[in-house]
Amino acid sequence: MELREILKKVVLLGDGGVGKTSLIARYVIDKFDDKYIATIGTKVSRKDIQIIRPNLIVNLRMMIWDVLGQKEYSKIRAASLSGAQGLILVADLTRDETVSNMTDFWLKEAEDVVGKVPTVLVGNKSDLADKREMTSTLLESTGQKLSIPTYIASAKTGDKVEDIFVTLGELMVADVTVPPLAKSEGPSTLAEVVDFIVQDFCAQYGDLEKAMLIVQHQFQEAGIDIRRPHRDAILQALEGLAKAEELSLSMTVAMVNLEERRKMIVLAKD
Repeated sequence: MELREILKKVVLLGDGGVGKTSLIARYVIDKFDDKYIATIGTKVSRKDIQIIRPNLIVNLRMMIWDVLGQKEYSKIRAASLSGAQGLILVADLTRDETVSNMTDFWLKEAEDVVGKVPTVLVGNKSDLADKREMTSTLLESTGQKLSIPTYIASAKTGDKVEDIFVTLGELMVADVTVPPLAKSEGPSTLAEVVDFIVQDFCAQYGDLEKAMLIVQHQFQEAGIDIRRPHRDAILQALEGLAKAEELSLSMTVAMVNLEERRKMIVLAKD
């Protein structure tokens, strides 16, 4: 399984007071503050997420830029937008004009600076249910027309907030692939497969010294003779490695790795 470390710049745009800062705070530190404070210039936050695909784990670090929402400060925004690789356009569901401004002003301005990049539309303040029905419909129809993912969310309750950033993250790494290995490059014998698995486990674990201690322990427990590795013993050791990965990575990663490594062992030549 290939591991990639990727850094992406994300910019939130929208009229003043739509809740950009609150959405970021809810996502990054799980906190909501209903006091409105105009963002002066920009603020930058960081959030790491893991995106798992067949044969690929992407550790995505998002640098999230909270940009001034007052339209008069165009030069500050242009500088902040430079290099953006993902956009989140935010509207306030209690203010109809903020929805139309998403496309009439903010999306146009962003595309003038960075072109077309992965984008998500967000209608914030869904907790104010009695005021949001018409603007929600307008927002969703806008998203459908532009083929842009759209969320009705609430920074106050946290509803759909994580989905917004995860969806954008997946869009931003959609073109990240694992180049296919030539047949001659892949491990074929049992010893070569064991060598590959040990290297792969250590690379994903991150701490080489600690990872090797875990490998040694699991191999000893399974009674593996590294000079003449036995198939059943290796399969037993894989279970222990998977448990270690559950703690250091995630259960999903551990299960994907375990299944792939089992297949390699079963197919390997003695």
